[in-house]
Amino acid sequence: MSKNEPELTSWRVVSLAELVSARAAILSLALFALAGAGARAFAPLSRAFVVRSKLIDVVVLVVLGGVLAFLALTTPLG
Repeated sequence: MSKNEPELTSWRVVSLAELVSARAAILSLALFALAGAGARAFAPLSRAFVVRSKLIDVVVLVVLGGVLAFLALTTPLG
């Protein structure tokens, strides 16, 4: 990762949870999972590290993002 690229690290998500709310942090993780699914869906195969099929990656990331968003919106968080 170059110095000009922003990086998302776990301490930033934890900081978001402490400063704003746990719900906002979990929703941000859900958004990143859904964005990853979109990036994987539209990335050319030559630009991706291919271990699994693209369909499996996209489905897993969409399910992960959906479940995280559902739990963030329906679970009572302290």
